[in-house]
Amino acid sequence: MESGDRILVAAGLTAAVVVGAFVLWGPGGAPRVRKRRGQIAGLQNLGRTCFLNTLLQALAACPIFIEWLRKYAKADAHNSMITTLYTVIEVVNGTHESARGTPVCPLGVLQSLRAAGWVIPADQQDAHELLHVLLSCIEEETTAMARKPGCLSDALGLGAGGRAWSALASPASPPAAPLSLRPASAAPPDEPDLADPEPTPEPAKLSRGVSRSLCQLGTASRRWAAAPARPAPAPPTRGTLASRLQCTVCSTKSPVRYDKFDSISLSMANASTGRTGAFSLPGLLRAFTAPEMVKGVRCNKCAPEDGGMQTKHIRTVSFGKLPCCLCLHVARVEWSGGGLSKRGEFVAFPETLNMAPYAARQQPQSELAALLGGAGGGAEGGAAEGAERAAYRLAAVVVHVGGPRSGHFATYRRGNGFESKRWWYTSDTLVHEVALQEVLRCSAYMLFYERARNEPRPQHF
Repeated sequence: MESGDRILVAAGLTAAVVVGAFVLWGPGGAPRVRKRRGQIAGLQNLGRTCFLNTLLQALAACPIFIEWLRKYAKADAHNSMITTLYTVIEVVNGTHESARGTPVCPLGVLQSLRAAGWVIPADQQDAHELLHVLLSCIEEETTAMARKPGCLSDALGLGAGGRAWSALASPASPPAAPLSLRPASAAPPDEPDLADPEPTPEPAKLSRGVSRSLCQLGTASRRWAAAPARPAPAPPTRGTLASRLQCTVCSTKSPVRYDKFDSISLSMANASTGRTGAFSLPGLLRAFTAPEMVKGVRCNKCAPEDGGMQTKHIRTVSFGKLPCCLCLHVARVEWSGGGLSKRGEFVAFPETLNMAPYAARQQPQSELAALLGGAGGGAEGGAAEGAERAAYRLAAVVVHVGGPRSGHFATYRRGNGFESKRWWYTSDTLVHEVALQEVLRCSAYMLFYERARNEPRPQHF
């Protein structure tokens, strides 16, 4: 090989390495390799993308959320939000098998959003709004997974192991019992429900040479075609709010209404400051679940159907189902004086949070009587959720510095694995350790709690 050809080959290899490094790590050049596995990395700011970086750091501090992503991530998925998000979080946490450079480029997350049809405007720079965009994109993927047709053994109600038998048995060796479809209530969670709206008629006599199992297979296949798709797996941030109305005239209660949520926005407008004169997270939750008077609602019992009489109702809201990952948003931006303003008051929040007082329960009679203007009795009932399922531990805190229309986002987050008791401050590429007292003194904009688990926390590296 001549010297000129060697130069061209060397130049080509160098260009390939440079392009590969740019694709993996962005325009920041070659990454600095972290000294140890599990060390948290910073994220490159691609131009006003601090709201994305801070959200990725917060989600990377939630082991339950990471486990859910790992369960549904696919190695060969192209532009999959679940797979991309899981890979980026692994690199950020320093648990990826090969990629351990710092800082990390979050360009893949933006590309997955664009591939799914989501357009992030240049003026949309709110971490709370982006959280709902990411979760909506994830829900679209899981819904598409649930719509995929299952295998034939699902339609026939067959499993692996001893339960399996040949659906195409020969006429000389038919199955011992006729094939029966399970009712929807008896279907295991990993198999679709097979509805059987009409009673199964007695099997008619079969002509010679026709397998009974083949006829039953045809019946099952027709019903399988009309069977509903499997429900999409819900993300660990998904919870349920329970609300109901009670008439102030006849005390009739409406049926409980359940609404899904992925995060809860807590207003500071109606919350009390308490004895200390400062806001607190329990105070904001009490204001969120406090009974309120609603006007302009017609009661089906005390008002005639053809009349226009309307009565006052008491509306109660509580947490019907608590999620594994609880995201609380402190609504600091309000509309006042003809424009947007941001409230900067400190909201005290604990490291461990008990959500049992706000879970679905009978409202204390004293609170209802205060709205009705009468004397109240003692509290009735307790929290529907067990105390062990209502205990949460703080995982990450998102803060915002600036005004209502501009500023910068940063994150206080836990370490991962054996370092889960250590706290870190992350702001784009900046990462340094802080004390828990500094975290509890920050002005929280978003709070990420995870359900406390008694068993040892799984290690991600």
